[in-house]
Amino acid sequence: MGPDEKDELSESQAALAEFLEAPYSEIVNYMSYLSEHSPFDTHQGVKGLEFDRVMVVIDDTDARGFLFSYEKLFGAKERSATDLKHESEGRETGIDRTRRLFYVTCSRAKKSLALVAYTAKPEVVRDHVLRNGWFEKHEIVLDLPD
Repeated sequence: MGPDEKDELSESQAALAEFLEAPYSEIVNYMSYLSEHSPFDTHQGVKGLEFDRVMVVIDDTDARGFLFSYEKLFGAKERSATDLKHESEGRETGIDRTRRLFYVTCSRAKKSLALVAYTAKPEVVRDHVLRNGWFEKHEIVLDLPD
């Protein structure tokens, strides 16, 4: 067995061990999500659907790659050199893709919309959305009360 096979086996074994340690309730909920019986979905999964109440949870922490970045869209992260180059050339950027995804999720709400943005820079995000007129000051809560 080569080193790559050993690493892959170790990763598979670690995933299996983590699965076996998960509480049954988490497995049932995950199965419900996979079989599309969950009240939760991804931004890709809600296209064309509408709901009375929508909560959009935004968190780039586990995002792998460059296809979208809510931190950049909300001003909490600087645009990269590639972003700036694509912008100047009139090409699509990760911010453009993120803006479209954001529109898809937010436009699903018929009556009420709540956004939860996980960020290390909440004040920067607040200032950015206020400056752009996306929200009014009374609509933004930085910290939930105890």
